[in-house]
Amino acid sequence: MQTPKWPQQLFTMESLVRAALVLLLVFACFKVLQPFLGAMLWAGIIAISVWPGHTWLRAKLGNRPKLSAALIILLLVIAFVVPLTFMVMSVAEFVPSKSVINGGLANFQIPNPPAWLIGLPLIGDQAAQLWQTAQTDLPSLFVRFKPMLDNVGSWLLAQGAQMGKGLVEIILAMLIAGLFLVSGDKLWDGFGRLVAKLGGHMHDDLPELVARTVRGVTTGVVGTALAQALLTAVGVAITGVPGVLLIGFVCFLVAVAQMPTLVVWSPVVAWLAFKGETGMAIFLGLWGLLLVNSIDNFLKPYLISHGAKMPLALIFIGVLGGLLSMGLIGLFIGPTLLAVAYRLIGRWLNAPSPEACPPADEAVSPERK
Repeated sequence: MQTPKWPQQLFTMESLVRAALVLLLVFACFKVLQPFLGAMLWAGIIAISVWPGHTWLRAKLGNRPKLSAALIILLLVIAFVVPLTFMVMSVAEFVPSKSVINGGLANFQIPNPPAWLIGLPLIGDQAAQLWQTAQTDLPSLFVRFKPMLDNVGSWLLAQGAQMGKGLVEIILAMLIAGLFLVSGDKLWDGFGRLVAKLGGHMHDDLPELVARTVRGVTTGVVGTALAQALLTAVGVAITGVPGVLLIGFVCFLVAVAQMPTLVVWSPVVAWLAFKGETGMAIFLGLWGLLLVNSIDNFLKPYLISHGAKMPLALIFIGVLGGLLSMGLIGLFIGPTLLAVAYRLIGRWLNAPSPEACPPADEAVSPERK
Protein backbone atom coordinates (compact mmCIF):
# COMPACT_ATOMS: atom_id res chain seq x y z
CA MET A 1 0.00 0.00 0.00
CA GLN A 2 1.49 3.29 -1.11
CA THR A 3 1.56 6.29 1.14
CA PRO A 4 -0.50 9.14 -0.38
CA LYS A 5 1.59 12.02 -1.60
CA TRP A 6 0.75 15.56 -0.65
CA PRO A 7 0.17 17.90 -3.57
CA GLN A 8 3.37 19.72 -4.32
CA GLN A 9 1.59 23.05 -4.70
CA LEU A 10 0.85 23.03 -0.94
CA PHE A 11 4.54 23.52 -0.21
CA THR A 12 5.53 25.98 -2.90
CA MET A 13 7.12 29.24 -1.90
CA GLU A 14 4.17 31.20 -3.25
CA SER A 15 1.65 29.26 -1.12
CA LEU A 16 3.78 29.67 2.01
CA VAL A 17 4.10 33.40 1.41
CA ARG A 18 0.34 33.73 0.87
CA ALA A 19 -0.36 31.79 4.06
CA ALA A 20 2.11 33.94 5.99
CA LEU A 21 0.52 37.13 4.67
CA VAL A 22 -2.96 35.92 5.60
CA LEU A 23 -1.81 35.03 9.12
CA LEU A 24 -0.07 38.38 9.43
CA LEU A 25 -3.25 40.17 8.32
CA VAL A 26 -5.36 38.20 10.80
CA PHE A 27 -2.90 38.95 13.61
CA ALA A 28 -2.82 42.66 12.73
CA CYS A 29 -6.62 42.84 12.68
CA PHE A 30 -6.75 41.06 16.02
CA LYS A 31 -4.32 43.54 17.59
CA VAL A 32 -6.37 46.46 16.29
CA LEU A 33 -9.66 45.03 17.58
CA GLN A 34 -8.28 43.56 20.80
CA PRO A 35 -9.15 46.58 23.01
CA PHE A 36 -12.74 46.43 21.74
CA LEU A 37 -13.33 42.67 21.70
CA GLY A 38 -15.17 42.64 25.02
CA ALA A 39 -17.43 45.52 24.04
CA MET A 40 -18.07 44.01 20.59
CA LEU A 41 -18.97 40.62 22.06
CA TRP A 42 -21.36 42.21 24.53
CA ALA A 43 -22.79 44.38 21.74
CA GLY A 44 -23.50 41.28 19.66
CA ILE A 45 -25.19 39.63 22.65
CA ILE A 46 -27.33 42.72 23.20
CA ALA A 47 -28.27 42.96 19.52
CA ILE A 48 -29.30 39.30 19.32
CA SER A 49 -31.26 39.56 22.56
CA VAL A 50 -33.32 42.60 21.56
CA TRP A 51 -33.66 41.76 17.86
CA PRO A 52 -37.30 40.53 18.09
CA GLY A 53 -38.29 43.76 19.81
CA HIS A 54 -36.34 45.76 17.24
CA THR A 55 -38.12 44.13 14.29
CA TRP A 56 -41.51 44.73 15.91
CA LEU A 57 -40.76 48.39 16.67
CA ARG A 58 -39.22 48.94 13.24
CA ALA A 59 -42.45 47.78 11.58
CA LYS A 60 -44.54 50.01 13.86
CA LEU A 61 -42.37 53.02 12.93
CA GLY A 62 -42.80 52.52 9.21
CA ASN A 63 -39.62 50.51 8.55
CA ARG A 64 -37.22 53.03 10.11
CA PRO A 65 -34.40 50.91 11.55
CA LYS A 66 -32.26 53.82 12.75
CA LEU A 67 -35.05 55.33 14.84
CA SER A 68 -36.03 51.94 16.22
CA ALA A 69 -32.42 51.12 17.16
CA ALA A 70 -31.96 54.53 18.80
CA LEU A 71 -35.12 54.12 20.90
CA ILE A 72 -34.18 50.62 22.02
CA ILE A 73 -30.64 51.62 22.99
CA LEU A 74 -32.01 54.65 24.86
CA LEU A 75 -34.35 52.40 26.83
CA LEU A 76 -31.48 50.02 27.61
CA VAL A 77 -29.31 52.89 28.80
CA ILE A 78 -32.06 54.18 31.08
CA ALA A 79 -32.97 50.73 32.42
CA PHE A 80 -29.48 49.28 32.67
CA VAL A 81 -26.57 51.73 32.37
CA VAL A 82 -27.96 54.47 34.60
CA PRO A 83 -28.64 52.20 37.61
CA LEU A 84 -25.33 50.43 37.06
CA THR A 85 -23.54 53.79 37.01
CA PHE A 86 -25.02 54.75 40.37
CA MET A 87 -24.10 51.33 41.75
CA VAL A 88 -20.48 51.68 40.62
CA MET A 89 -20.34 55.19 42.06
CA SER A 90 -21.69 53.91 45.37
CA VAL A 91 -19.05 51.19 45.38
CA ALA A 92 -16.38 53.83 44.70
CA GLU A 93 -17.51 55.73 47.76
CA PHE A 94 -16.81 52.64 49.85
CA VAL A 95 -13.29 52.26 48.40
CA PRO A 96 -11.18 54.88 50.22
CA SER A 97 -7.62 55.75 49.40
CA LYS A 98 -4.76 53.58 50.56
CA SER A 99 -3.60 56.08 53.16
CA VAL A 100 -7.11 56.38 54.55
CA ILE A 101 -7.36 52.60 54.87
CA ASN A 102 -4.04 52.33 56.71
CA GLY A 103 -4.69 55.39 58.84
CA GLY A 104 -8.14 54.20 59.81
CA LEU A 105 -6.86 50.79 60.79
CA ALA A 106 -3.94 52.27 62.70
CA ASN A 107 -6.19 54.56 64.72
CA PHE A 108 -8.94 52.00 65.19
CA GLN A 109 -9.68 51.19 68.81
CA ILE A 110 -11.62 48.13 69.87
CA PRO A 111 -14.30 49.18 72.39
CA ASN A 112 -14.71 47.56 75.74
CA PRO A 113 -16.49 44.18 75.73
CA PRO A 114 -20.28 44.54 75.88
CA ALA A 115 -22.10 43.64 79.05
CA TRP A 116 -24.08 40.84 77.41
CA LEU A 117 -20.82 39.09 76.44
CA ILE A 118 -19.55 39.18 80.01
CA GLY A 119 -22.88 37.88 81.26
CA LEU A 120 -22.85 34.74 79.11
CA PRO A 121 -22.92 31.61 81.26
CA LEU A 122 -19.81 29.41 81.35
CA ILE A 123 -17.92 31.26 78.59
CA GLY A 124 -18.54 34.89 79.49
CA ASP A 125 -15.34 35.46 81.48
CA GLN A 126 -13.11 33.72 78.93
CA ALA A 127 -14.70 35.61 76.00
CA ALA A 128 -14.27 38.94 77.78
CA GLN A 129 -10.62 38.10 78.52
CA LEU A 130 -9.95 37.30 74.86
CA TRP A 131 -11.66 40.53 73.86
CA GLN A 132 -9.45 42.58 76.21
CA THR A 133 -6.32 40.79 74.95
CA ALA A 134 -7.15 41.74 71.37
CA GLN A 135 -7.90 45.27 72.55
CA THR A 136 -4.44 45.58 74.10
CA ASP A 137 -2.43 43.91 71.31
CA LEU A 138 -4.16 45.58 68.34
CA PRO A 139 -1.36 48.13 67.62
CA SER A 140 1.30 45.41 67.53
CA LEU A 141 -0.91 43.29 65.28
CA PHE A 142 -1.31 46.23 62.91
CA VAL A 143 2.46 46.72 62.66
CA ARG A 144 2.90 43.02 61.93
CA PHE A 145 0.25 42.90 59.20
CA LYS A 146 0.85 46.36 57.70
CA PRO A 147 2.50 45.01 54.48
CA MET A 148 -0.49 42.76 53.88
CA LEU A 149 -2.87 45.64 54.55
CA ASP A 150 -0.96 47.74 52.01
CA ASN A 151 -1.59 45.04 49.43
CA VAL A 152 -5.27 44.91 50.37
CA GLY A 153 -5.59 48.67 49.94
CA SER A 154 -3.90 48.57 46.55
CA TRP A 155 -6.16 45.70 45.48
CA LEU A 156 -9.29 47.62 46.49
CA LEU A 157 -8.19 50.66 44.52
CA ALA A 158 -7.41 48.50 41.49
CA GLN A 159 -10.84 46.86 41.67
CA GLY A 160 -12.51 50.27 41.80
CA ALA A 161 -10.63 51.35 38.68
CA GLN A 162 -11.50 48.06 36.97
CA MET A 163 -15.20 48.59 37.65
CA GLY A 164 -14.99 52.04 36.11
CA LYS A 165 -13.35 50.57 33.03
CA GLY A 166 -16.03 47.91 32.81
CA LEU A 167 -18.74 50.56 32.93
CA VAL A 168 -17.10 52.41 30.02
CA GLU A 169 -16.99 49.14 28.06
CA ILE A 170 -20.69 48.56 28.72
CA ILE A 171 -21.56 52.06 27.46
CA LEU A 172 -19.42 51.46 24.36
CA ALA A 173 -21.13 48.10 23.85
CA MET A 174 -24.53 49.82 23.90
CA LEU A 175 -23.44 52.19 21.12
CA ILE A 176 -22.00 49.35 19.02
CA ALA A 177 -25.18 47.33 19.58
CA GLY A 178 -27.16 50.20 18.06
CA LEU A 179 -24.99 50.01 14.92
CA PHE A 180 -25.49 46.23 14.82
CA LEU A 181 -29.27 46.69 14.99
CA VAL A 182 -29.28 49.17 12.11
CA SER A 183 -27.40 46.71 9.87
CA GLY A 184 -28.84 43.62 11.50
CA ASP A 185 -30.32 42.00 8.38
CA LYS A 186 -27.07 42.17 6.44
CA LEU A 187 -25.00 41.04 9.43
CA TRP A 188 -27.30 38.09 10.14
CA ASP A 189 -27.25 37.06 6.47
CA GLY A 190 -23.45 37.16 6.50
CA PHE A 191 -23.38 35.17 9.73
CA GLY A 192 -25.66 32.57 8.16
CA ARG A 193 -23.40 32.22 5.13
CA LEU A 194 -20.34 31.88 7.38
CA VAL A 195 -22.06 29.17 9.40
CA ALA A 196 -23.05 27.41 6.18
CA LYS A 197 -19.39 27.38 5.14
CA LEU A 198 -18.15 26.09 8.48
CA GLY A 199 -21.10 24.07 9.77
CA GLY A 200 -21.27 21.42 7.08
CA HIS A 201 -24.34 19.19 7.06
CA MET A 202 -25.75 20.54 10.35
CA HIS A 203 -25.54 24.23 9.50
CA ASP A 204 -29.26 24.80 8.84
CA ASP A 205 -30.43 25.50 12.39
CA LEU A 206 -27.14 26.62 13.96
CA PRO A 207 -27.78 30.40 13.66
CA GLU A 208 -31.20 30.04 15.27
CA LEU A 209 -29.72 27.77 17.96
CA VAL A 210 -27.11 30.41 18.79
CA ALA A 211 -29.77 33.14 18.89
CA ARG A 212 -32.06 31.13 21.19
CA THR A 213 -29.17 30.33 23.50
CA VAL A 214 -28.02 33.95 23.75
CA ARG A 215 -31.54 35.18 24.43
CA GLY A 216 -32.11 32.47 26.99
CA VAL A 217 -29.04 33.47 29.01
CA THR A 218 -29.58 37.21 28.80
CA THR A 219 -33.27 37.09 29.66
CA GLY A 220 -33.25 34.13 32.01
CA VAL A 221 -30.05 34.70 33.96
CA VAL A 222 -29.32 38.42 33.69
CA GLY A 223 -32.99 39.46 33.65
CA THR A 224 -33.81 37.47 36.77
CA ALA A 225 -30.72 38.80 38.53
CA LEU A 226 -31.73 42.39 37.75
CA ALA A 227 -35.23 41.76 39.11
CA GLN A 228 -33.85 40.27 42.33
CA ALA A 229 -31.35 43.10 42.76
CA LEU A 230 -34.10 45.69 42.26
CA LEU A 231 -36.39 44.01 44.79
CA THR A 232 -33.55 43.74 47.30
CA ALA A 233 -32.67 47.42 46.89
CA VAL A 234 -36.32 48.45 47.35
CA GLY A 235 -36.67 46.34 50.50
CA VAL A 236 -33.44 47.67 52.01
CA ALA A 237 -34.44 51.24 51.16
CA ILE A 238 -37.75 50.82 53.00
CA THR A 239 -35.91 49.73 56.14
CA GLY A 240 -33.67 52.81 55.98
CA VAL A 241 -30.39 50.88 55.89
CA PRO A 242 -27.57 52.90 54.24
CA GLY A 243 -25.71 51.66 51.16
CA VAL A 244 -28.81 50.62 49.22
CA LEU A 245 -27.16 50.75 45.79
CA LEU A 246 -24.11 48.86 46.99
CA ILE A 247 -26.27 46.11 48.50
CA GLY A 248 -28.31 45.94 45.30
CA PHE A 249 -25.15 45.69 43.20
CA VAL A 250 -23.77 42.86 45.36
CA CYS A 251 -27.14 41.09 45.12
CA PHE A 252 -26.98 41.36 41.33
CA LEU A 253 -23.51 39.79 41.26
CA VAL A 254 -24.62 36.99 43.57
CA ALA A 255 -27.79 36.31 41.55
CA VAL A 256 -25.93 36.25 38.22
CA ALA A 257 -23.51 33.73 39.72
CA GLN A 258 -26.55 31.52 40.57
CA MET A 259 -25.91 31.80 44.30
CA PRO A 260 -28.78 32.36 46.76
CA THR A 261 -29.49 36.04 47.43
CA LEU A 262 -30.01 35.02 51.05
CA VAL A 263 -26.29 35.65 51.60
CA VAL A 264 -26.84 39.35 50.77
CA TRP A 265 -29.97 40.42 52.58
CA SER A 266 -29.85 38.05 55.60
CA PRO A 267 -26.85 39.91 57.15
CA VAL A 268 -28.88 43.11 56.83
CA VAL A 269 -31.73 41.41 58.67
CA ALA A 270 -29.33 40.31 61.41
CA TRP A 271 -27.92 43.84 61.66
CA LEU A 272 -31.41 45.32 62.05
CA ALA A 273 -32.22 42.78 64.75
CA PHE A 274 -28.95 43.54 66.54
CA LYS A 275 -29.84 47.24 66.54
CA GLY A 276 -33.18 46.46 68.12
CA GLU A 277 -35.29 47.25 65.03
CA THR A 278 -37.19 43.98 65.27
CA GLY A 279 -40.13 45.09 63.12
CA MET A 280 -37.94 46.14 60.21
CA ALA A 281 -35.88 42.97 60.56
CA ILE A 282 -39.03 40.83 60.30
CA PHE A 283 -40.26 42.88 57.35
CA LEU A 284 -36.99 42.54 55.40
CA GLY A 285 -36.78 38.82 56.20
CA LEU A 286 -40.29 38.22 54.85
CA TRP A 287 -39.58 40.49 51.87
CA GLY A 288 -36.49 38.46 51.02
CA LEU A 289 -38.12 35.06 51.47
CA LEU A 290 -41.45 35.80 49.79
CA LEU A 291 -40.33 38.14 46.99
CA VAL A 292 -36.59 38.15 46.31
CA ASN A 293 -36.05 34.41 46.63
CA SER A 294 -39.43 33.34 45.28
CA ILE A 295 -39.23 35.37 42.07
CA ASP A 296 -36.32 33.19 40.97
CA ASN A 297 -38.54 30.09 41.08
CA PHE A 298 -41.04 31.23 38.45
CA LEU A 299 -39.47 34.16 36.58
CA LYS A 300 -36.30 32.37 35.46
CA PRO A 301 -38.08 29.24 34.10
CA TYR A 302 -40.51 31.50 32.24
CA LEU A 303 -37.79 33.64 30.70
CA ILE A 304 -35.45 30.80 29.89
CA SER A 305 -38.10 28.32 28.65
CA HIS A 306 -37.34 29.00 24.99
CA GLY A 307 -33.66 29.65 25.41
CA ALA A 308 -30.61 28.00 26.91
CA LYS A 309 -31.01 25.14 29.36
CA MET A 310 -27.55 24.60 30.73
CA PRO A 311 -26.18 23.36 34.06
CA LEU A 312 -26.11 25.99 36.78
CA ALA A 313 -22.52 25.02 37.55
CA LEU A 314 -21.54 26.04 34.03
CA ILE A 315 -23.23 29.42 34.47
CA PHE A 316 -21.40 29.88 37.78
CA ILE A 317 -18.05 29.09 36.11
CA GLY A 318 -18.88 31.43 33.24
CA VAL A 319 -19.71 34.30 35.60
CA LEU A 320 -16.57 33.92 37.71
CA GLY A 321 -14.34 33.23 34.71
CA GLY A 322 -15.74 36.18 32.79
CA LEU A 323 -15.37 38.47 35.79
CA LEU A 324 -11.74 37.45 36.38
CA SER A 325 -10.72 37.59 32.72
CA MET A 326 -12.74 40.56 31.38
CA GLY A 327 -13.82 42.52 34.43
CA LEU A 328 -17.36 43.82 34.90
CA ILE A 329 -18.43 43.16 31.31
CA GLY A 330 -17.32 39.54 31.67
CA LEU A 331 -20.28 38.94 34.00
CA PHE A 332 -22.48 38.91 30.91
CA ILE A 333 -20.10 37.60 28.26
CA GLY A 334 -18.74 34.63 30.26
CA PRO A 335 -21.97 32.66 30.85
CA THR A 336 -23.26 33.51 27.38
CA LEU A 337 -20.17 32.18 25.61
CA LEU A 338 -20.17 29.00 27.68
CA ALA A 339 -23.89 28.52 27.00
CA VAL A 340 -23.36 28.86 23.25
CA ALA A 341 -20.39 26.48 23.31
CA TYR A 342 -22.36 24.00 25.44
CA ARG A 343 -25.30 23.97 23.05
CA LEU A 344 -23.14 23.79 19.93
CA ILE A 345 -21.09 20.88 21.28
CA GLY A 346 -24.28 19.08 22.29
CA ARG A 347 -25.76 19.70 18.85
CA TRP A 348 -22.61 18.40 17.18
CA LEU A 349 -22.47 15.24 19.34
CA ASN A 350 -26.14 14.41 18.67
CA ALA A 351 -25.98 15.18 14.95
CA PRO A 352 -26.13 12.26 12.49
CA SER A 353 -22.94 11.22 10.73
CA PRO A 354 -22.00 13.10 7.56
CA GLU A 355 -22.46 9.93 5.50
CA ALA A 356 -26.18 9.96 6.30
CA CYS A 357 -26.64 13.58 5.22
CA PRO A 358 -26.36 15.26 1.81
CA PRO A 359 -23.45 17.63 1.17
CA ALA A 360 -23.84 21.19 2.43
CA ASP A 361 -24.32 22.62 -1.09
CA GLU A 362 -27.07 20.11 -1.92
CA ALA A 363 -28.82 20.64 1.41
CA VAL A 364 -29.42 24.33 0.64
CA SER A 365 -32.72 24.88 -1.12
CA PRO A 366 -32.80 26.82 -4.42
CA GLU A 367 -34.70 29.62 -2.72
CA ARG A 368 -31.89 30.07 -0.15
CA LYS A 369 -29.33 30.06 -2.96
